Amino acid sequence: MTETLTYSEWMVMNALWGKDPQPLSGVIEAMGETVDWSYRTYASYLKKLCDKGFVGFEAKGRDKFYYPLVPREDCIRAESRSLLKKVSARSKKDLLVCMIEESGLSSSDQAELRSLIEHLGDSK
Repeated sequence: MTETLTYSEWMVMNALWGKDPQPLSGVIEAMGETVDWSYRTYASYLKKLCDKGFVGFEAKGRDKFYYPLVPREDCIRAESRSLLKKVSARSKKDLLVCMIEESGLSSSDQAELRSLIEHLGDSK
């Protein structure tokens, strides 16, 4: 997968990942007050995501029940690749350091990251 999501599309996808298929009203409810969009705007983003192949739907009566077709991990990987392509080879370390510093990782996530870095060093 090479296509990435816009910020607003990420917000919609976050409302879908890890949940059962839901109607448009469920997506609106899941997003809560994070955005101040009209009903049409939600519908427009869902249509775009369907057209791009990120979201599917099942028609049940008059409702469409939306669900993600692309796992969160695949979207994160595509976004990461896109960002790394934009940065020169010498700046990649700086980018990663900045992302780690800005992320607010939990202690357990920090420990997991340390372990991964140590493992990468061992494989050389």
